[in-house]
Amino acid sequence: MGRLSLVWDAPWLIWTTGQAHEVNRREISNPDMVVEVLRALRHQVGIGAEVIHAEWAKPATVVPSAVLPNDVTAAQLAPLHHMHHGPLGANARLHSHLLDAFEDRPWLAVEGDSVWAEAVHSMFPQAQHRPLVHALIHDAVQWHREAPCDGWSFRVDLRESGAVMAATAGESLQWVHHLAGGSTAEDALYAMVNAAHRGDMEPQQCRVRWSGEEALTQGWSRFMEVSPAEVGSEERPSSTWSALFQTLESCG
Repeated sequence: MGRLSLVWDAPWLIWTTGQAHEVNRREISNPDMVVEVLRALRHQVGIGAEVIHAEWAKPATVVPSAVLPNDVTAAQLAPLHHMHHGPLGANARLHSHLLDAFEDRPWLAVEGDSVWAEAVHSMFPQAQHRPLVHALIHDAVQWHREAPCDGWSFRVDLRESGAVMAATAGESLQWVHHLAGGSTAEDALYAMVNAAHRGDMEPQQCRVRWSGEEALTQGWSRFMEVSPAEVGSEERPSSTWSALFQTLESCG
């Protein structure tokens, strides 16, 4: 059975297939062509392929389970998400995910493009939506298990088009954030340092694992330990997306 991992960064579609993990990119300026490109990928990987999909740098909100009813829906998360990020756009929808790996089982509300989601599920009904921020949170927890840290562990992916950011303390989620396109290394550093200070944590006690564009990490090492996300033992073509796809695929 084939495998397909998709990231939508409108108007760009980025994907990997099979075992080779070559990262492919295609600009799709006409929204009507999204389905056609996905149909071609279905022909390549097979109709029964394992498919995961995500969207790049979408706003997210973490909501404690204690303030929610037992049967949580995206509609119940919407007012709290809107309070932080404003109303949803015309083609936007809100995805809800229970972070049951954490003892307090918080909920994650993540914005998404309804046109993209409908296109994916029209070609791949079995596709699983996996928010990038969820994958980064999972990676931060795994990092702590492999190499414990007394401070916060930040896991970020940043590019010219924006950033997705998360922080954990041990196996406790502390923070999620996103930055818009055009943000600088200083913007990302300020966001992390400010979050740490609000959590009564000194930046020097923290560490950050990054993927994306290295130029956007300049100056961070003056404040905290900095390391790149490893791509792994498999040989992959040089791509700034490789480590993020590995993180996405490892988050089951």
